[in-house]
Amino acid sequence: MLAIGFFVLFLVIHVFLFRLRVPERRFRAMVRIAFALGLVLVAAHRATSSEMGVLPPAYTTAGWAVDLLNSLLVYTFLFVGYSMFYFLVDRGFSGRIMIEIENSPLRRLRSTEIAARYSLEMVLRRRLSEMLEIGRITETGGCYRNTEKGQSAATMFAFVKRFLQLGEGG
Repeated sequence: MLAIGFFVLFLVIHVFLFRLRVPERRFRAMVRIAFALGLVLVAAHRATSSEMGVLPPAYTTAGWAVDLLNSLLVYTFLFVGYSMFYFLVDRGFSGRIMIEIENSPLRRLRSTEIAARYSLEMVLRRRLSEMLEIGRITETGGCYRNTEKGQSAATMFAFVKRFLQLGEGG
């Protein structure tokens, strides 16, 4: 119950912050908020009785450490799930294309009209900028290189794509 409550609090803070002033590094801000609330969750967990006044005593026999671990896992999984949703909305090509179609005067567009509104060059610039920002690549003299962090990510992505037979697409 505490984990869900703290996740709802995270959502309220996230929405308030992003509506008030969008941070330059949005995901970093989200992680910092979630981490800070996670620390407060640990303190609240220790200060709150295990049955919270509503749970049957049989549900609280595992001990405070197991309860705390469960609470942190639930909170973390809620945050990770929300992060996936956030990135889908923020960076999803399909969603952006559907929005462009819906916002067009006749609610339909030809592929050339879609391409004019959502160019490959624009997408590429945004992706490169994001990878530079999070430290996965560096740029020197117009050439991009993977950082150590980028090499690790590339190795992991390549393995998963091969393992799940996803092909080369991105």
